[in-house]
Amino acid sequence: MQRITIASIQPPCLDEAAPTSHAHMVEKGFTLLEEALTKDTAFCCLPEYFNVFGADSAAYCTLAQNHAALLDRTRSLAAQHASHIILPMLVPEGDTFYNRAYLIDPQGNITGHYDKIHPTLGEREQFNVSAGADVTVFDTEHGRVAIPICYDIYFPELFSAFTHLKPDLLFFPSLQRSDHETASEAMLRTRAMDAKAYLIRSSYGRPAELPWKAGQMFGQSAIVHPDGTLLANAGHYEGFALAHVQVPFLWQRQRCGGYPAEPVREFLDEDRRPEAYDI
Repeated sequence: MQRITIASIQPPCLDEAAPTSHAHMVEKGFTLLEEALTKDTAFCCLPEYFNVFGADSAAYCTLAQNHAALLDRTRSLAAQHASHIILPMLVPEGDTFYNRAYLIDPQGNITGHYDKIHPTLGEREQFNVSAGADVTVFDTEHGRVAIPICYDIYFPELFSAFTHLKPDLLFFPSLQRSDHETASEAMLRTRAMDAKAYLIRSSYGRPAELPWKAGQMFGQSAIVHPDGTLLANAGHYEGFALAHVQVPFLWQRQRCGGYPAEPVREFLDEDRRPEAYDI
């Protein structure tokens, strides 16, 4: 077992959607990322749609053409600081787009990518986003990594599929503004416990110099332990959440009835009855 440091980056979301707001978000996001990278982080995760968010949605498909430049910039930082970075972007491919998260390794190489399996109705109708087809898990020097994206969290069948692949770290780039933060936190804790893995949510917060109020982007870039404990939360404002964690973590507890403690992942696999509920 090893201990590693993980950071969830929370750039600022301005009130007005405009090219200047997007540019401000990107530069502040990279500033926060570089600060987190000085903490000897093994992984840093940026939020969903990092290459387009903050602009007017009508400009998203045009802005998405910049994805290669942001990818190169992020790869350079990963190599400079010898850290993995998760970079989520809207990416054009042929006549469609994908809501895609890249996993970049400490040498600046692209390990692979995950395409959001459940794009929302708005994504499909407004940006022609196609659904990903693969439940992908990546092997790294620090364990197995999965990257579900935003709306994916509402589908327990998907997390069941991830669970069977036994990830150690679930990175979760998100916008997720339609729920209140208590509901969001409940889902984070539940999915971490479902997968028996750390879950790292990355989203957007309020600029530090402006007041936050209910109904705005609520931040909550957070790191959740496999047993459901909330280890770190960036709160409502720009910043990042940081945690120093043991990976892999073998979560154990007693079975009901006073039996000796056992690894939860193992005894739940043993007690599953797929013939009764596979759908």
